[in-house]
Amino acid sequence: MAERVHPTDSDAASAHSGQAIPPKNPPPGTYVIQLPKDQVYRVPPPENASRFDLYSRRNTRPSFCRRFLCSILLLITVLLLLFAIVSGLFFLILQPLSPRYSILAISTKGMQIRPNASISPQFNVTVRAENPNKKIGIYYERNSNISVNFGDVMLCKGALPALYQPWRNVTVMAAKLKGSGIKLSSSAVKALKDSEKQGKVKLKVDLRAPIKMKLYWMKTWTIRAKVSCEIWVKKVTGEAKATEKKCEHSLKLW
Repeated sequence: MAERVHPTDSDAASAHSGQAIPPKNPPPGTYVIQLPKDQVYRVPPPENASRFDLYSRRNTRPSFCRRFLCSILLLITVLLLLFAIVSGLFFLILQPLSPRYSILAISTKGMQIRPNASISPQFNVTVRAENPNKKIGIYYERNSNISVNFGDVMLCKGALPALYQPWRNVTVMAAKLKGSGIKLSSSAVKALKDSEKQGKVKLKVDLRAPIKMKLYWMKTWTIRAKVSCEIWVKKVTGEAKATEKKCEHSLKLW
């Protein structure tokens, strides 16, 4: 049966003093080093002294630049939220109507109908734009795009003039469209000649116009007006008077 070993008085005194109690019989070739408890926890090694001073002196408060950036982001968020609310009320209360568009006239030049020939057609397109809204004007911005297509072939393209249209107003805009190096395949030339013989050539006019609506002093963001018109003319040379027209228009708010 193993004997129970009781601590001696020296062991108890060492325990009360907070010092580590070394083993009574350390193994040969080993050393026991006793260090004060305060030195172990509070004094860093010399190689870490500079790092310790840096961390202990670091300011935990946010820097001025960080507070400034946070304030700017908060202000931008609030302004965007207010803009969204005002815009929503604008469309909810006033309920603006979409402008109405139609093609009044179209004339062509440089249409030489030959297979695999490179042509440079020119079209003059007259567009009628009606603003049916009350007290809401329309700004036609730059970078609009209007094109004339025969089947899958784009014959020419151009742009509408930038202008302001008052409320309850009808404005007629003339656009000059040009094409360069357009090649018609044999099938496209045959279809065009057959349509001219029938006196019914189908052309498609696509219009994309960035606009802004104005009520008193307030302007909306840029709205995209999209117009697609199908027109039928007797021929594509000279003054091509439209015999039938069919237009669809819509607004893209975002």
